[in-house]
Amino acid sequence: MSLLGTLARATESRRVWFKFPFVPAIMIILGHRENLRQGNLIDLETKPPTPKPVDDPVNFRTADGSYNDLGAPWMGMAGTRFGRNVKPEAAFGETGEALRTPSPRLVSNRLLARGDFTPVPHLNVLAAAWIQFMVHDWLSHGSNDKDRLHDIPLPEGDDWDGPMKVPATTLSPAGDGDAGRPPAYTNAETHWWDASQIYGSSAERLAMVRTGSGTEVRSDGTLALDERGLLPIDSPSGVADLELSGVNGNWWIGLSVLHTLFVREHNAVVARLRVDYPTASGEWLFGKARLVVSALLAKIHTVEWTPALMDSPVGRMAMRGNFWGLIGERATVANGRFSESEVVNGIPGSPADHHGAPYAMTEEFAAVYRLHSLMPDDYDFRRAADDSPVLKTDLAGVSHGAAHRLYRELGFDDVLYSLCTEHPGALVLHNFPRGLRNLHRENGRMVDLAAIDILRDRERGVPRFAEFRRQIGMSVPQTFGDITSNPEWAAELRDVYGTVDKVDLLVGTLAESQSARGQPPRFGFSDTAFRIFILMASRRLKSDRFFTEDFRPEIYTDAGYQWVLRNSMRSVVERHCPGLAHAFGDARNMFFPWTRAS
Repeated sequence: MSLLGTLARATESRRVWFKFPFVPAIMIILGHRENLRQGNLIDLETKPPTPKPVDDPVNFRTADGSYNDLGAPWMGMAGTRFGRNVKPEAAFGETGEALRTPSPRLVSNRLLARGDFTPVPHLNVLAAAWIQFMVHDWLSHGSNDKDRLHDIPLPEGDDWDGPMKVPATTLSPAGDGDAGRPPAYTNAETHWWDASQIYGSSAERLAMVRTGSGTEVRSDGTLALDERGLLPIDSPSGVADLELSGVNGNWWIGLSVLHTLFVREHNAVVARLRVDYPTASGEWLFGKARLVVSALLAKIHTVEWTPALMDSPVGRMAMRGNFWGLIGERATVANGRFSESEVVNGIPGSPADHHGAPYAMTEEFAAVYRLHSLMPDDYDFRRAADDSPVLKTDLAGVSHGAAHRLYRELGFDDVLYSLCTEHPGALVLHNFPRGLRNLHRENGRMVDLAAIDILRDRERGVPRFAEFRRQIGMSVPQTFGDITSNPEWAAELRDVYGTVDKVDLLVGTLAESQSARGQPPRFGFSDTAFRIFILMASRRLKSDRFFTEDFRPEIYTDAGYQWVLRNSMRSVVERHCPGLAHAFGDARNMFFPWTRAS
């Protein structure tokens, strides 16, 4: 692989990978991944927690993510630190005047605020919901530090009501070896791809989703649903009609739909396993079903969602190759693995490898997954049977408890149909949702999420755009025209930032959407963001024992293993919403627009 790494380095400054024909482009992408694995996986953990003993750490995932790596059972568990994809010396957070310059609110107003909605014609809104569904599995910085407040300056003439003060991100407790290193932050969720957004990242939360509105965990291994097949209400939350799940923060109707679908899927897997194992305990059935659902989610994201956003032959091959290898799906399903190589046969079933750093989500990964512009502001709900209108509402009308209240006027199928026949927003400048820039939190506080996104990257030591590219081995822009080919955008960047080195990472990646060098054809996101995806999308699979050497029938059961191999987003929807076949039947990818009824 070192030859591929050399090829990737040699071509980077001369010709970007997507300007090459198919085969060289794939080779260069593999080379970039090799280089990033060698130089951009940085561990910040200095005081790992000690996991509690569990009954069977080998055959099941644990509630808090411990014991995935049996040699380092703390790795990736909830409460461990985020890692980095840049050198520690480049990861010291900005403070004082640097943190506030230019004002994150000015950046929000001038560069991010949505004017006319810019859609993605080849995607549906379920694609926007899916990535938030996944992010809630991978990471959360938890509750902020209300004793430390950042003061965001308001530009002259700003109409914001009162001062804009944002609580700081809570720091990890100091450990031995932290001296001279950048501040570190703790992941409140498990780092693993283990469906913790459904199951939770603690034994307490896991018990809640298995109990529902009752007082006892279901003894049959299923997750709680109400009599209509919908999620129960999270009564302890104090938010009226908020649905219960492993993670239900920032809740909206898109999350409600996906959580409901995959809780139903969990219960379907339990029913299938019970056929082969009629005397198995509910605990055993639950644990095996969780393994299957977690792997199916990872598969859907890898071979369906990501290729939908990277809808080019190279993009589809790069991501599908992570799961199936160059040999492809048909050969792998029919004949099994014949090589340990992840390139030949895909990562599932290959040997686990942390590539020199304990597995962890990274701050840079969290930063490039700031995809809020995918969210529409307006929602049009219609009947699935005949496309007849039912109601129109805004983001507030589909958020928090309002999501569940929609089911009083619409069936579940109607809601899913409506989301899948509308378009998400494009990841471009001037397309950040209005509803998120004037967002009412559950506690009554108003926030501008666009300004907060800018602030968080600066605060957490994510380098600004030019330095970020330097840190990951990419060419560094010298002019605003190097960032974007849109002359109006380049002028706006110059007016707001003054110098290229000050452009924030989020702004740079959105501006790249109109650049011959920065946006691969048919990609929904920029090449800069894609480089971190190259690294971390593979790492989420390659480090996980249950996706590598323990992705086998002996762990998953024969039925569970085949369930993962043979199912997809299409089969999940077919199983739980068969009445929608007329809408999705012609969709090549379930995240592409469905056909509207007539």
